[in-house]
Amino acid sequence: MKTNKLPPLDQILKALADPVRLCATKQLLLDKEKEMACGTFDYDVSKATFSHHIKILVDAQILSERIEGTRKFLSINKNTRQAYPELFQIILKD
Repeated sequence: MKTNKLPPLDQILKALADPVRLCATKQLLLDKEKEMACGTFDYDVSKATFSHHIKILVDAQILSERIEGTRKFLSINKNTRQAYPELFQIILKD
């Protein structure tokens, strides 16, 4: 059973501390559609490594995922964005 309770801020910050994860989050924040398929991100690591980074972001509730057939779509978690709006503004300014 999934809960709507957000993880502690330190877990969110730890997840965003990695440059690959921060970049993926920023790409989603800049995306006009507000949702991206996993294969459309720009990254410089292997697919397996990128998938691991995405899992960390989903586990920290920074990202939400939606599965459609064999494709996975990612978006910024609305609850986290509402709880920490300043954090996402800082990410966009960087």
